[in-house]
Amino acid sequence: MCTGILLVGGASERFGSPKALARFRGETLAERAWRILGDVCEEVIAVGKDADGLELPFGVLDDGSDDRAPVFGVMAGLRAAAHETCLVLPVDTPGATPELLRELLRAGGVPQTGPLPGVYTRAMLPELEARVGSGELSLRGVNTTVLDVDEKLLLNVNTRMELLAAAIADWARARKDVHAAVVAGSQARTDAPADRWSDLDAILVVEDPARYAADLGWVEEFGVPVLTFLESTAMGEQLERRVLYETGEDVDFPLIPLAARELLESVGNVAELFRRGFRVLVDKVGLEEDLRRIVATPRPEPAPPTQHEFTELASDFWYHALWAAKKLRRGEILVAKGCTDGYLKSRLVTLMGWHARAIVPSTDTWHDGRFLERWADPGALAALERAYAHYDVRDVARALWETIDLFQGLEDETARRLGLVVELDHADLRRRVAEIVPDPRHGATLRP
Repeated sequence: MCTGILLVGGASERFGSPKALARFRGETLAERAWRILGDVCEEVIAVGKDADGLELPFGVLDDGSDDRAPVFGVMAGLRAAAHETCLVLPVDTPGATPELLRELLRAGGVPQTGPLPGVYTRAMLPELEARVGSGELSLRGVNTTVLDVDEKLLLNVNTRMELLAAAIADWARARKDVHAAVVAGSQARTDAPADRWSDLDAILVVEDPARYAADLGWVEEFGVPVLTFLESTAMGEQLERRVLYETGEDVDFPLIPLAARELLESVGNVAELFRRGFRVLVDKVGLEEDLRRIVATPRPEPAPPTQHEFTELASDFWYHALWAAKKLRRGEILVAKGCTDGYLKSRLVTLMGWHARAIVPSTDTWHDGRFLERWADPGALAALERAYAHYDVRDVARALWETIDLFQGLEDETARRLGLVVELDHADLRRRVAEIVPDPRHGATLRP
């Protein structure tokens, strides 16, 4: 016989609203925790603060303290409990299952991760009161029986993204056709970690990706979608579903078939993604072992460009600079702007990466221009600010020439630093562009 003590928490400033009222797969966190405790315990008591005024479908016992610390809720619950043995569960631990709580009850202990959730008895009240009287508010060490349990079930959620990840994990555990769920990207990185603008990358290894791509029902398991669509992943034929939820969180769900799990290691950008950090939510097929092997493999240092690669990039850039000039001259302003501000800039970013590593070979240039502002040459960044165009024929011409000047300058300096040769005739190429689109920065006129 035991009493369940639910700690409903309070204002939850970091979360942005009371966690107890946050929705989790169709119910609030408070309703979920109350239900799970009810599956395990003969009596359930919710403890919090009357001043919080939480609108819950059950009563809340005030913990009798002006301070906010779990120990006050535990003490109030122990005093009110009808049974000697009590199982304490914080409201912000949605991964906790009845099976986990029964395991703690059988051992009469607390998990290796900390004192909550855990088993406490009324006989512990004198020690708790003495601790509080001496100013010690921690529960650690009160119950010395420590049990090694699945840490993934014990995550307490402090942000809405963590709550969303917990909902994905809970859903994936219950689905037989979902073999693994892994968080990667900013929500799992230690360098350049997530901020309030970051999305959630939740990779799902599933039996039938096509089914999940076509069916929107599962997306609604985690909230109310405002926008959702499909796009290709870095792994070629694989798809990902992107979702913006009503509460503001945006999530990318790459859908990977179990048969293609080796792609997670073999595709360069994907392997690099995991090297920067990952967090396994659910793993039914031993995927975590594969990912740890990827991480243990030393990150290969990018090799400097060969002479052939250097000339190929430059030829690609100058060819499309001429192409953009021709489109602009014939009056296709939108197409010319798209090439100038899109394709030419992508070629420029590749060169900026080579240039940065030519100066400091260990520079981390990420991929696809990520965190460009952190690693690129400050002078190049200042020039880049001027190299984008308005939708205006003269301004597209100006931006095209700004882009040409920046690329040419980096091309010359990078070649010099790496001992390469600029094999293209810049003077001739500039003349060819100028014959089509004169440089308006020098007072020229431009009529399409």
